[in-house]
Amino acid sequence: MRDATTDAPRDVLTDVSADELVVTGVGVVTPWGDSPEVAAAAGGVPMTDAGNWFDHRERLGPRGYKYLPAAAQYALAAARGALADGGRPDAVPADRRGLLLATNAGLAGLFDVMDATVAESGAGGISPASAPYFAVNVLGNRLAVELALNGFALTVATARTAALDALSTGTLVLASGRADSLVLAVAEEVVPGDRGGGGEQGAAVLTLESPAMARAHGSPVRATLRARSLFVPPAALADPAGRARADRALAAALAGPAAPGGRPVTVHLDLDDSPVAEAVAAAVTAVPGRRPAPPTVGPQQADPSPAPATPRVGCLGPALAVAHAVTARDQGERLVVCATGAGHVALVRVSPAAVPPAPPASAEPSHHTQESEHAEVA
Repeated sequence: MRDATTDAPRDVLTDVSADELVVTGVGVVTPWGDSPEVAAAAGGVPMTDAGNWFDHRERLGPRGYKYLPAAAQYALAAARGALADGGRPDAVPADRRGLLLATNAGLAGLFDVMDATVAESGAGGISPASAPYFAVNVLGNRLAVELALNGFALTVATARTAALDALSTGTLVLASGRADSLVLAVAEEVVPGDRGGGGEQGAAVLTLESPAMARAHGSPVRATLRARSLFVPPAALADPAGRARADRALAAALAGPAAPGGRPVTVHLDLDDSPVAEAVAAAVTAVPGRRPAPPTVGPQQADPSPAPATPRVGCLGPALAVAHAVTARDQGERLVVCATGAGHVALVRVSPAAVPPAPPASAEPSHHTQESEHAEVA
């Protein structure tokens, strides 16, 4: 494989912009609609009166999709939206395309059905159509086949932060030369009632490249991303010295994705009610030039303070916030921050670019049938 900018053989580890990713296409599928702005406002939560909001025959085709898990169907539909938006994973050979899948509960319902079937009648009673989905990492298999994403595959399932963590991982994948283009698919399905219900529903897909690779094939760039993940041990916040160390680490992390030239940044917070989230909110508030996102409906936060103590299951909400930031009409700098009581913190700065003319409709897919940084504050 040759480097896109120098045409020199890639026989040594090369850094192709270790700090940034570019987004070339965005696709969103939710009960609230396929607009990133509307979907982000809802935060990925299911619509209580949505009914049968997703028809796989309309979205995907009349044959071959009926028995796919719902989350896999959502991901495929969102991926088609990302291709129609300008994403071009096929601009590079199939063995240079990668897949990042992020989910928390995308197969929870199917797992419960399979467990009940095994308990009642043994493994032989599992439907051949659902048997291949015995593990969460196979949720993206059909998407990988249809888009020929043969070079790299990874599933990230960290509670709540998985989608943003996957973006950090994607930066490392492209910088190390393991792939030249990536598809990030974030898909969730509602949690079964006997597990408490709720959760999120839908999918978001981003097509990603390094800046150098996007320039090499003239890919339309929707936005530039800088992502960072870190870990703040909850126990470290129990004493003043530990809290001070956490504050310093969070301040350093927030300085990394700062906007060029000190431009104001609109902040979107996706937090729980934990001490970790409180520390993150305080750190965001202390950074000059940060401004809260405008008020939204649903569980999203409109100011830099922890969210109410409501159960949150799924990683789709933060992904929808990124999708909205990429497609926002104001073209302003945005920062999406997600943190959980377990200590996981992820940040993504979105710098939108001018949107070029829409690509031809021929972007329809063929139907073949971290810089991840873990800073521990201890």
